[in-house]
Amino acid sequence: MKKAISLNSRKAGALVSVLVFGLAAVCPSAEDAWTYKADITTARTWFGGCVLDGKIYAIGGGRSDSSATSAVEVYDPVSNTWTRMANIPSARCCHATCTFEGKIYTFGGGPGVWSLTDKKVFLYNPQTNTWTQKADMPYAIGSSGIVVVDNMIYLIGGTLSASSTPVRRVMAYDPVTESWTQMADLPTARELLSACVVDGKIYAIGGCKENWQTFAYKIVEVYDPSTDTWTSRQDMPTERWSLGACVVKGSIYAIGGCSNGLQPSTANEVYDPATDTWTTKAPMQQKRLGHFVGLVGDKIYAIGGHYPNLNMVSRTEEYDTGLGVPSPDFNGDGVIDSADMCIMVDHWGEDYPPCDIAPTPFGDGVVNVQDLIVLAEHLFEEVFPIELAAYWKLDETECSIAHESVADNHGTVYGEPLWQPEGGKKDGAMTFDGIDDYVEAGFVLDPAGGTFSVLAWIQGGSSGQVILSQTDGTGSGETWLGTTASEGNLMTGLVPPQVGRSAVFPLESQSLITDGQWHHVGFVWDGEYRILYVDGTEVAKDAMVQKPLKSATGGMIIGAGKNLEAGNFFSGLIDDVCIYNMALTAEQITALAQ
Repeated sequence: MKKAISLNSRKAGALVSVLVFGLAAVCPSAEDAWTYKADITTARTWFGGCVLDGKIYAIGGGRSDSSATSAVEVYDPVSNTWTRMANIPSARCCHATCTFEGKIYTFGGGPGVWSLTDKKVFLYNPQTNTWTQKADMPYAIGSSGIVVVDNMIYLIGGTLSASSTPVRRVMAYDPVTESWTQMADLPTARELLSACVVDGKIYAIGGCKENWQTFAYKIVEVYDPSTDTWTSRQDMPTERWSLGACVVKGSIYAIGGCSNGLQPSTANEVYDPATDTWTTKAPMQQKRLGHFVGLVGDKIYAIGGHYPNLNMVSRTEEYDTGLGVPSPDFNGDGVIDSADMCIMVDHWGEDYPPCDIAPTPFGDGVVNVQDLIVLAEHLFEEVFPIELAAYWKLDETECSIAHESVADNHGTVYGEPLWQPEGGKKDGAMTFDGIDDYVEAGFVLDPAGGTFSVLAWIQGGSSGQVILSQTDGTGSGETWLGTTASEGNLMTGLVPPQVGRSAVFPLESQSLITDGQWHHVGFVWDGEYRILYVDGTEVAKDAMVQKPLKSATGGMIIGAGKNLEAGNFFSGLIDDVCIYNMALTAEQITALAQ
């Protein structure tokens, strides 16, 4: 262990002066948690994915049973944006994709999910945004695993088509000579597997055989290129095919996929090659298969894919492994201040991971000036949970803007609601007159996109009024939180789309919230059930699993319905409106209601 360096007053003064020059930033993280990010523009499945220079490329992919796209998009995690790049020359899906010496290679695949695969090889140069077709492969293949080891690209297993028998073939490609070498066969023939490299060895994980509708593998087989031999390792806890996988600090994260009986999975299981053991981590929010999983820094990203019947998923999820640098809020009090600086000073010169916050993603093993600069960048900032997508405190004393604290999605105040700087449940609140007062803000999330939660404090109100709603945008907006028309109980109008003659109705509780007392109200969509909460207690829940909710891409309205109809305007106090891009647990909601 390194000896601690004591700081005399001169050194301490120098450290304080450094605080003026904050040059780097680190986002407060939520360990072992998933967060929704910007949707991919073109939803797709079984596409080619790879990470290059800190960005994620999505290449081609299936769009339906018989069609594929040639679209190429690149995701920048720093700006949380997608950018369209030059199309791959031939639309395809189920192709194998990797990076080599700053360029992207794709192998095989075919023009549709049920199509025969081909032998085509394409090379993409990101510097010129151009594609080149290379010499064909010696065989047609799709749905294979792919890795790079010692300047060779390995293709593992795969199949000729979705209805063909998978192969055991393993081929090594030399990008320099464009030559192919057949290696020792994979012990278990399979397709739609994932492959990763740890310490120069190739791990082939999961997959399926031709009866993929009913059978998935959980096996792990390891190839040593130096001896051209395969060995078996500990099975995955959950059998899966069409999963995604990546390596983080020597451990393999196997995420999502499809289990036996065509059951899409959110599983996140981690394999440690050193101990040959598996552990379970927080599952994804969105069930999916045919997606891409990649690592940028210390964050894992799951992108696209589909769930049964080729229902496309456009959602991007970010997973915090907890292995990167921690938040500068060392004492966890929700604000970065002098107390955190004192903690850092106390551990100056030590190998003390909680304060080793730079450089990203994993620190450098010592608390030093780099870490202090990062802390200075965030000095006096509040620290919000990474899952929090929007937060209107409604604490202003006056003005026509309701400030949003997470993403600057500030709301415009309409009518003449009264600010109550000290009259809220938590600091200030806003009084709505029930006639024409409301706050309108921008888009936060699409209810059809995955799990989410919304919470607020309210006092007053009357029957048939709306606390929070969403405008239509390109979909159909609904009342997120409101009161029933007959009794003034908590309800939500969020429903799945009607299928045939079968309609799902708004979820209504038997809990009165219009009695003039302060109430903490909440709604959670966990991907299967709608749940309502009052004062930290569950008060209503669907009796059966529901389909995904109706899509809406419009903005949010606090204190009125989406159409601003008379009778829907809220009459009372609203405080601390929060939207989370995850399904909060009952325990979390109880804690927030205190």
